[in-house]
Amino acid sequence: MRTSRLVLTGAAVGTIVGTARADLNATHVFNPDWPPHARFHGAAGWGTVAGAQLLALWLLWRPASSTAEQELAATTAALLPAVAWAPFFGALATPGTAVEDEPGHLPRVAGVPLNLVPATLVPAVAALGYLLHRRGL
Repeated sequence: MRTSRLVLTGAAVGTIVGTARADLNATHVFNPDWPPHARFHGAAGWGTVAGAQLLALWLLWRPASSTAEQELAATTAALLPAVAWAPFFGALATPGTAVEDEPGHLPRVAGVPLNLVPATLVPAVAALGYLLHRRGL
C-alpha cells in the first residue's frame, strides 16, 4: 500500500468529518436563528463537499487499469480536498463576510480562528500526498 494513498485518504476523510462537525450542528445548519434558505444552502454545501470527498476516496481505492488512470485518479483526489477548503479564503475577501459572528465563539490557534486552520492544513496534506505519489511512495 502506498503512503500517498493513505495521506490522500486522510485529507478526504478529514474533510468529510471536519466539515460535518462544523456545519451540521446548532451553530450552522440546525441554527434556529438562520433563515430557512441559509440553512438549505449550508446543508447543500456540506453535501457537495462530502460527495466530492467520497469521489476522491473512490478514485484512490478502485482498481486502475493503467498508469495514466492512476495518475489522473491521484491528481483529482489531491485536488478535491483543496477545492473544498480554498473557498474559505475567497469568502473572507468578499465584502460583508466574516469568519464568525459576534461576539465570536471560535477558539484561536496562534491568533487564527480555528476554522481557517484546516482550510490551510488539509490542502497542504493533500499536496503532500500528491508529492508522495509523484515520488512513487
